[in-house]
Amino acid sequence: MGLAEDLSDVALTFACPDCSHPAVRKGSALKTIAHFRCDGCNAKVRITYPQKLAIFEKHKLLAAHGGWQ
Repeated sequence: MGLAEDLSDVALTFACPDCSHPAVRKGSALKTIAHFRCDGCNAKVRITYPQKLAIFEKHKLLAAHGGWQ
């Protein structure tokens, strides 16, 4: 499974592993970043490809079950 093209323009939410503060990035941005700066704790957080896959999969499942609009 790859990073879903149909989620490129969707705002994807994921939590900072340090403080659990929610981060929101468009799918297209999430595909290209390797790090992000947490707005909650200001930590520089590395985001791996397996983590990206999990975020995309979670949002695909939410979309399939009508969990977001």
